[in-house]
Amino acid sequence: MKFEIRRVRNGAVLRVEADGEEDGGEIVYQEMEADEIEAFADFLRHLLEHYGPTTSRYSPKRIRILV
Repeated sequence: MKFEIRRVRNGAVLRVEADGEEDGGEIVYQEMEADEIEAFADFLRHLLEHYGPTTSRYSPKRIRILV
């Protein structure tokens, strides 16, 4: 898989291309003045859920995102 993050005026766009495919999906993170930190945490949770390593709920190496 290939991941490319690019900055845009009001956030960031993550482009994901699977091996052997040129047409990939894009995930958008949009900065918000009211709750910017929580919005970015949600973006990271989405990445972890779809593209992160799979671990069990009780694994000591589990990645958790807390605000």
